Amino acid sequence: MQADLQEVRASVEHRGLKGNLNEHTFSEWLRLYLPGVLEVAAGEIMDSLGQRSKQTDVLVFDSLTTPKFFSRANVVVLPVEPVFSVVEVKTYLNKVELKSAFENMKVAKSLQKRAYHDHGHPTEKTLYGMKTHRWPLQFFIFAYESDSLDSLLSHLHALNGSQPIDKQIDCVCVLDKGLLVHSGPDGLQPIPMPNTAMIAKTSPKALLTFYALLAHLLGQATTEPMALHPYLAHIQH
Repeated sequence: MQADLQEVRASVEHRGLKGNLNEHTFSEWLRLYLPGVLEVAAGEIMDSLGQRSKQTDVLVFDSLTTPKFFSRANVVVLPVEPVFSVVEVKTYLNKVELKSAFENMKVAKSLQKRAYHDHGHPTEKTLYGMKTHRWPLQFFIFAYESDSLDSLLSHLHALNGSQPIDKQIDCVCVLDKGLLVHSGPDGLQPIPMPNTAMIAKTSPKALLTFYALLAHLLGQATTEPMALHPYLAHIQH
């Protein structure tokens, strides 16, 4: 990835094109290594009330059960119910970009997962220290480079501190530095728990650690059968 970043820098001058190429590199890497039941694409998510996320760099969702309201050139519009995680990709992460990602996170995590068939026996899950029958959406940031981890940690603490535990930026990976990640009695965690605290962890293997945490989390991900009829009023327009 670092080699790809240097190649893009040397070959492309337009900032938007550089960002698009860096997002594509990360998406292709993630698609290669995640289990085959998980699909990766860019696009938007919406809920059955008609609310939509902003444009999202990486959506991770169930490849077997997810209906697509729009799909073209690896850009999709999806219902929120079968979407497990969102990853925002940054070429360079600083205070301004972190705040922008935080605002996108608030919109994405405000979408309501409510359009399901009632089959009577939903699978109970425990995430964020809470029991739930619906997989809550996670929001991660991946950056190629950044300001210092300690500086980012201070800014992220200030942002996340205003939010409930399940409505925060969950984890940040900076390829050339390390991670902002939750740590507790059981070690590093991909999402916050009541007994964890976010730390700045310097690591020469940041991407490998991020992947291990993501794979551990998403290996547990399940979605209940969703019902499309609550969406009909919105997808007809």
